[in-house]
Amino acid sequence: MVLKGRHVSLPEDLLVHRVFESHARRTPERTALTCGGSELTYAELNERANRFAHHLISRGAGRGSVIGVCLDRTPELVVSILGIMKAGAAYVPLDPTYPAERLGLMVSQLDQNKLNIVSADTRDLLGQATGELVLVEELTDALAAEPASNPNVDLGNDDLCYVVFTSGSTGTPKATAIRHEGWYNLLEWLRLEYRLDDSADGLTVSSFGFDISQRGLMAPLFCGAAIHLLPSRTFDPVMAYQIIEEKRVRQLHCAPSTLYVLIEHELAVAGSALTQVGHVFIGGEPLSVSRVEEWATRENNTCVLLHQYGVAECTDVASSHTLTDYPRYDGSATPVGPPVYNTEIRILDSDLSEVPDGTTGEVCISGLSVSAGYLNASPADTRRFTELPVADGPMRIYRTGDRGYVTADGELVVVGRADAQVKIRGMRMDLGDVEHGVRSHEFVEDVVVLALPDQAGEPRLVAYVLPAVSPLDTRSLYADLLRVLPHNMIPQQFVAVEAFPLNANGKTDRRALAAMVAA
Repeated sequence: MVLKGRHVSLPEDLLVHRVFESHARRTPERTALTCGGSELTYAELNERANRFAHHLISRGAGRGSVIGVCLDRTPELVVSILGIMKAGAAYVPLDPTYPAERLGLMVSQLDQNKLNIVSADTRDLLGQATGELVLVEELTDALAAEPASNPNVDLGNDDLCYVVFTSGSTGTPKATAIRHEGWYNLLEWLRLEYRLDDSADGLTVSSFGFDISQRGLMAPLFCGAAIHLLPSRTFDPVMAYQIIEEKRVRQLHCAPSTLYVLIEHELAVAGSALTQVGHVFIGGEPLSVSRVEEWATRENNTCVLLHQYGVAECTDVASSHTLTDYPRYDGSATPVGPPVYNTEIRILDSDLSEVPDGTTGEVCISGLSVSAGYLNASPADTRRFTELPVADGPMRIYRTGDRGYVTADGELVVVGRADAQVKIRGMRMDLGDVEHGVRSHEFVEDVVVLALPDQAGEPRLVAYVLPAVSPLDTRSLYADLLRVLPHNMIPQQFVAVEAFPLNANGKTDRRALAAMVAA
């Protein structure tokens, strides 16, 4: 089965920072960025980014370079990102919430890394980095001496704009290299498909190292709007909600778990600011519709929720579904929509042959969104990037490892990962299937199921349940599940939780959940 996104002709020059520069020329006095008490216009932000770019060029940065950025959410973060791209290099988000050991492991994967941008608050985190540390507080005089004009750097659409790390099965993070062409295509799709304009101000709420944060930062600037930075290293829902309300934020990009917390806060304070956000784009983890339905169907809620699917290796977003008519999602998996512009999604079997309509197979992606691959990767790591024989010649695809199928309406449904399958007492199963079965029970608002070792080291299923009713009657829940799930698919232990812990990316922290049982 093949899903084809709309084919859209793009300009010859597909460089995101050039779009920002065009806004700076047309609307120089419009606000481009705010962070706490700081505010920069398009002209001011462009000038600062230009000076930074010229300085980087003087230090040897240019086409083919990758430059680490380990900064908190400050104006210098956005200046650095734009300046690095203007210099012709690719930026690497190094999140200061990550442990120093993890950051060191990430930077060690980058042979092309010669410079890392840090602040006084973050430089110790990169103490083991091989690249030279550039301390932003020490650049004042040097930047003042640089030109304020846009650098004239020759770049192609296939050059790299940023490199984001994904977790690897061996424990070593993989550096995914994103091309200008793919990123431009994604941002242009967002702008045109959802009619985002210079009023579509955004707010960053996710970890800087998360791939969703890259479009969250750049999408408003691509549209000529303002990006508002959450001035805290970690996610603060109260502060985030206050900014949404005060700045009239109109686009938000986050994981479902982050949205749940914002919704809970709005309901607790009887507010309405979140309901007035024009578009909330959610992805990165499975969505529990029951946790958003009450809020989404409130009277006067004008917010459009987009349930999206994608992988870092394909520029973050591959498809998108607009959530409407919520009762139709009860008891069924929520679609993630048709593909974005200039993108195709195929459901293939293990031999890379198309499966029959409605049959589950591996989700494979092709088109402009497919990245350049992993930097400095071993052949084993790159095997998911492969070629598919088609009538027009070999087509480059990325095998996601996700399992999905296409509905009769032509929408993609993702049901889990092939590598999320576990074998319990001889029966192979997908944890997503177990979660879906438990989540459909009236006692359960949401659930996360993990396979954890018992005392003998054998895997057992543990369900962490956010109850719809309290206290959770686990005996009745178990008895009811016997009527809808095979015995081996029923969790051996149910743990009631008040909320799911979040990691730095705003997703459910499964390691923290596992530690609850271990403790």
